[in-house]
Amino acid sequence: MRIIEILRDIDKALLIGMGGGGDIVSTLIVADFFDLFDVECVHAGVVWERISRDPKPGPRSIEEIDGCKIINECLAWVNGDSRINGLKPIVAQVSEFLGRDVVAVDITKGELGVRRSLREFVESEGIDIVVGVDAGGDSLARGGERNLCSPLADSIMLSALSKLRSILAVTGFGSDGELSREELETYLSEIARENGILGVSILMKDKAERLFEFVKEVHTEASRIPIMAGMGFKGKRTVWGRYDIDVSILNALTFYIDIGILLRFTQLPKVVENSESVFEANEKLHDFGIKTELDFEIELSS
Repeated sequence: MRIIEILRDIDKALLIGMGGGGDIVSTLIVADFFDLFDVECVHAGVVWERISRDPKPGPRSIEEIDGCKIINECLAWVNGDSRINGLKPIVAQVSEFLGRDVVAVDITKGELGVRRSLREFVESEGIDIVVGVDAGGDSLARGGERNLCSPLADSIMLSALSKLRSILAVTGFGSDGELSREELETYLSEIARENGILGVSILMKDKAERLFEFVKEVHTEASRIPIMAGMGFKGKRTVWGRYDIDVSILNALTFYIDIGILLRFTQLPKVVENSESVFEANEKLHDFGIKTELDFEIELSS
């Protein structure tokens, strides 16, 4: 089914910022498009603040969030007052912006825990489809890309989502600097040849301007770029002090992708399948020859 047909056929969607950090901000971009079809959106995000904000390496468990309401093993409702050791996580910032609770996703229990928890939540809340939202496109990575540095959270989430009725939404078109435009164009074209591109939407200027006022206060790079692009920005940007990227209206696009077809091209979600902790998943990626964002944070903190 194409994305328009899917949206005409559903009432409620769970939008999950997959990679931690500011990826949940990009669920606002996806929700803007879904609103055109009167789809009710529940916003969620993996709780993994970048080490520049949170000195503890790795993702946080829901048990570490003060002021949350635990739903099940890996999910909790958070609001604008929720904190982690006094730090206001980005999921709480998004909750405050929306004026309603959002869902914190805990990947510390590995792919198995996330899968069980999402399945239970989908059934109890009447969710018709789950959308994994990735800012930048590193979820399309295959492992050998030169700038790939954060495959762990995306791999866990893609593996769990592949067992549910779900799709992937990629915003920003390289806005995280991890995949080059050439790599993204190649991968998306290959997926398209297998009929795996479900559709594309664009963030319009008026919506982008409203989101930009909010995102100025959020510690995110990858989710800021598509909003700037939607406002008409064109030029060079350096993200995370590491990667120089080109920004244009292309970065305002969101690609909707069939996860089952995506998994024909990447082994990373299969590698972390059935992991019972984030550390086990990390070791599985090591065995595959992949270094991750968790390794990077551990190195910085030591």
